[in-house]
Amino acid sequence: MANHSPTAEQERVDAVVERVCALGCAAVYRLLEAVDRGEQPEALAGIDGDLRARVLVELRSVMAVYDAREGGASCKLPNL
Repeated sequence: MANHSPTAEQERVDAVVERVCALGCAAVYRLLEAVDRGEQPEALAGIDGDLRARVLVELRSVMAVYDAREGGASCKLPNL
């Protein structure tokens, strides 16, 4: 039987994603927009390389659920 328990690295990714998501929907969008601008958000301090990339993939995946809803994400800030 295959072992399907998460690796220590996946557990760390999950913990960071949960911590960031606990900040709220709008905060996650702001964090992703800051990353897209090349900034280093405080919520991702100390998270580099592959781990950071995996966290960002997970966060974008979570937020895609909000974007896919009819009318889009209600917490997304309008582009000014």
